[in-house]
Amino acid sequence: MNTKNCKIDIISVQVKQLERENIKMTFSEILNHPEILNQEKSISNRTVHYSIIEETNDYIIGFLRSTLDKDLPAKIDKETKAISKLDVKESEGLVYGSIFLYSKDLSCIFFEVNKNCIYLDSFRKFILKCFVESIQLKQQTSFDIIFGTIYRKKEYERALEMTQFKGFKMKVHQPAKLLAEITNVNRSLEDKIEIDFLPEIQKAAELNSDIAEIHYKVSAKEKGLYKDKIIPIIESFSKLLGFSEIRENIDSVEIVGYTIDNTKAKKPIDLLGDVYYGVFKISVPRLDANLQKNERKDCIKKLYEKEYLILKSYL
Repeated sequence: MNTKNCKIDIISVQVKQLERENIKMTFSEILNHPEILNQEKSISNRTVHYSIIEETNDYIIGFLRSTLDKDLPAKIDKETKAISKLDVKESEGLVYGSIFLYSKDLSCIFFEVNKNCIYLDSFRKFILKCFVESIQLKQQTSFDIIFGTIYRKKEYERALEMTQFKGFKMKVHQPAKLLAEITNVNRSLEDKIEIDFLPEIQKAAELNSDIAEIHYKVSAKEKGLYKDKIIPIIESFSKLLGFSEIRENIDSVEIVGYTIDNTKAKKPIDLLGDVYYGVFKISVPRLDANLQKNERKDCIKKLYEKEYLILKSYL
C-alpha cells in the first residue's frame, strides 16, 4: 500500500455581517446550522455533502464528500492497452473525500487540499448556496465568509515595512489556467480579486506560453520602486494567495529591498514560500472503499495539536 502527502491549508476565518439588525452568527454556529449541516448541493459540477464527524469545545472536524457522475473517465487495460468504459450504474458516481478542522479559539481552518474533492472557496460557495436556498436561516441573518492568508514568518508585514523596494518578481505556470481560476473564484466574491499583472498573464496565455514571468528591478543604489505603487500590489497578494486553486499556478512571489532591521543588505522575501500550511501522510489503497475518514481525522487532529501553540502566538 502506498502513502501520499496531504497538504493542509491553514487559513484564518472571519464572518462578515452584512446587515446590522440581523442576528450575528459565529462560524461554528454556521457550520452547525441544520440548513447547512448534512446538506447536499451541486457545486462546481459535483454533488457535495457536508457532515461533522467530531466536535469538542475547542474544534469542529468536518468531512466533505464530493460525487462526480458526469464526464467520467474511461479505463485502460495496462497489458492489452484496450480502453473501455467504467462499470458504473446510472445511479452511481465516483466519490472523493476531504477533511477539515475548524479551531474555535484561533478562528482558523485546517483544510485538506484535494483537487479531486473541492477547494476551500468551493466550500464557501456551498455554505452560501445553503444560505440562499434556506428557509429559516436567511430570515435570521445575512453574512459573508472571508478567508485570510496566514504567513509563517510574518514576512508579509516585513515586506510592507521595507524602507526601500529594489525589486519585484512573480512567476506563474499555465497562465491560461490561472486566468480561468481567478475568473471562477471572482464569480462568488463581492470584493473581487484584482491582479495588477493581468494584461501580462493574458498575453502569455494568448501566446500559448507555459510560463509568465514579471520582473521589476531598480539598479541605482539611491533609488527604488515607488512605494505608493508597489505596496498595493503586495497587499493584493495577501488575498490572492488565500485561494489554493489560484496559488497552485503561482511559482514564486518575491520582493527584494531593505528592511527596518537590515538597511545595508538587500533582503529577498518570498511571500509564497511563507504561506502557512501543514502536511500529513495517509496510506492509499489502490481501490478506496470508505474515503478513509478515520485515518484523515486522526491525522488532522495530530497536525492541529502540533501547530496550535505556534499559531496561538501568531494570531
